[in-house]
Amino acid sequence: MKKKALFASMIGAALMLSCGSNSQQADLQADINGQHQTDGDSTIYGLACDGCTDTILVILRDVRKDPDTLNILEASRRHRVFGSLNIGHKVAVMRNAEDSTVGDIVIDMGSLRGKWCYKVMPVMRRRANMPEKTEEQLLQMLPDSLRELLMTPREYGFHLIGEGSIRPIGEHQRALTSDDKHFVDYPTQPRYRDWKIANGLLVFSEVGIDSLGKQQTVHSDTAQLELLTPDTLVLRFKDRLQGYYKK
Repeated sequence: MKKKALFASMIGAALMLSCGSNSQQADLQADINGQHQTDGDSTIYGLACDGCTDTILVILRDVRKDPDTLNILEASRRHRVFGSLNIGHKVAVMRNAEDSTVGDIVIDMGSLRGKWCYKVMPVMRRRANMPEKTEEQLLQMLPDSLRELLMTPREYGFHLIGEGSIRPIGEHQRALTSDDKHFVDYPTQPRYRDWKIANGLLVFSEVGIDSLGKQQTVHSDTAQLELLTPDTLVLRFKDRLQGYYKK
């Protein structure tokens, strides 16, 4: 496929690229190169082109060259192709260590964007004078109306806005009462502010301000993609398997 037709098929009605001016090509290449790679990261990036199937990935990595074709048959069989591989979407690929024409992991980064949420339930807060009972027993001691009020699920999650940009979902303000008047506790909500892909894994980071006023990473969580569909995301963290729904 010639480069003009390639641009039209990739971006099509969305961007309506013209005959490939230098500025347009530069913008497109900047988008391809946008992901910041760290030392030791072997991920490659490009745009999914016309011709992608369950067995073949056609990927444009350099606007000055023809697209590459990668065999992703085994990756598809092993459920290591994540997202829909929509034409024009940016994709991240881990190639096979022994055969660079084979893709072992393929991630449609466009399919990752959006608001991903899950529900959390509170647990009863124990007090010093509280009898030695299980949480279920303590709940049964409460009036139905109070129990229903206290055991209200909350929505946690994050909004993947674009490359490197993420915002937490589920931030809330406590009522202006003393802590001893609260009967339940909710799990701690990660406050991710930055994310990236590294060797096929997702890396989420919480960012703080140091004594010099500069941003720095204070905590990071790494997750392996297990499932990515239009409405479902499943991530495997080191201590849990977490499912999300698309909001």
